[in-house]
Amino acid sequence: MVKKITNFLFKALVSLGFLAWIIFKVNWHEVFFLLKGVEVQYIVIYFIVLVTGIAISAYKWKILANFKGIELPLFDFFKLYLTGTFVNNFMPSFIGGDTYRAYQAGKRDGKYSQSASAVVMDRLTGLFGAMLLTMIFSLMNLRVVGEKHILSVLNIVVVGCVASVFLFFVSRHAAFWKKLTKHKTKVSEYVPDKILNFISELAHYQHETGVLLQAVGWSCLFGIVGLATTNYVLFLALGTKVNLIDYLSVIFLISFVSALPISINNIGVKEWAYVTFFGFFGVGSSIVITVAILSRFLQMLLSFFALPIYLKGRKYSI
Repeated sequence: MVKKITNFLFKALVSLGFLAWIIFKVNWHEVFFLLKGVEVQYIVIYFIVLVTGIAISAYKWKILANFKGIELPLFDFFKLYLTGTFVNNFMPSFIGGDTYRAYQAGKRDGKYSQSASAVVMDRLTGLFGAMLLTMIFSLMNLRVVGEKHILSVLNIVVVGCVASVFLFFVSRHAAFWKKLTKHKTKVSEYVPDKILNFISELAHYQHETGVLLQAVGWSCLFGIVGLATTNYVLFLALGTKVNLIDYLSVIFLISFVSALPISINNIGVKEWAYVTFFGFFGVGSSIVITVAILSRFLQMLLSFFALPIYLKGRKYSI
């Protein structure tokens, strides 16, 4: 309990620190002016693309869950994915959206561990897909990215993470990995539990890499549709056209940074990344923070439609 409280307080301080920086950095009068000028048709387009992105993610989750013996209709995975987003947005302190998804998907046949494994791999392949896209588009914009120290350092971290995953798969049959995850060794004592769990989950799929490749492919498609396209629509809604290569070289990196578990629901960190990274390309902080706010608000609004599904699930869980 002490560890959880300490972790929560640390994340809260990080979020507050970044939010304080944003408050003093941004011209809020200009933000309100920009928000009032957003045209409805762009919001409609945003929702259409966002729902398409969620459907892609739901299908990827279905592939991973089917591999673990969990058979549900695609629409059920879609509903649970949307409801998990609702839980993350509105109840981050009580139950995580991933925990909710794993429980609901696995309860019909009592396959809770298999369901949890599928959800974990859904998250991991999503992050891996974002890292691959970061590498691809950063290479396409290497000269510009190389001039910005923060972008360079973060891309080096991304490359290191991707290389580590490839290294694992090349050596995944080595006895070392089995000893590390199944036995208490001197080495495992110094490795964080989350890393050990990550290695253990990957080991489950070592003979079915085709499933993981499919999941990574769908993750990349989600990145293009559900992340890059949705946010670009919001820039267009504000009358701002960002150079496409510049845009793509940072939008997936923002996703990677936002996924770091250092703040509460990435509040503050995501907005800081938007302002900082797009600022390198001359996009004003007021425009960028407006996009970030709109993105967060519209995603929360869409996920709110999952409230009846969440309440129904709670009713049958009691």
